[in-house]
Amino acid sequence: MSREAPDDANIISDEELTELLADAEGTTPEKIERGAAEVEIASPGEAAVVDE
Repeated sequence: MSREAPDDANIISDEELTELLADAEGTTPEKIERGAAEVEIASPGEAAVVDE
């Protein structure tokens, strides 16, 4: 099974995604951006491996 690259028509910008999220959450794009800035995401190299 081969994987095809997605159509450019399906790719949205960060700004468009932020606006869609804001609309879905009933808030403003600025609040979405502030919330994203507060989330601290560790790089994959620093991630803990958990065996469940």
